[in-house]
Amino acid sequence: MTRLAAVAFAGALAALSVAASLGAGGCGGQPPPDKPASPGEPGDSCTTADDCELVDACCGCNTGGKKIAIRKDAVGAFEGSRDKRCAGLMCPQFISHDPSCDAEAICGSRNRCRVAPHMQHQ
Repeated sequence: MTRLAAVAFAGALAALSVAASLGAGGCGGQPPPDKPASPGEPGDSCTTADDCELVDACCGCNTGGKKIAIRKDAVGAFEGSRDKRCAGLMCPQFISHDPSCDAEAICGSRNRCRVAPHMQHQ
């Protein structure tokens, strides 16, 4: 294979990887199973922004993924379940452009932790 063909082939593979990850929520070949806890569960309820923290979803921002907001006291359990929740997912090796990667955790409407652009407070 010529050098030009090899470069073109590598570029095509990278494009396919990006397209696949974007179509699957930014974390590989299937939608990520890790979403914030549903309303009423302690994983995302809050009273102030100090109750909340941003954590990497299955794939973090340095591996094509995103961040989510959960309660600080739920971070340990969330991180501890990563292997099970994210089993079989392959994270692409590129920096994500997801808005959550440049954001902060706030206590938003209905007293739920959420991801918000910096300096946005509700």
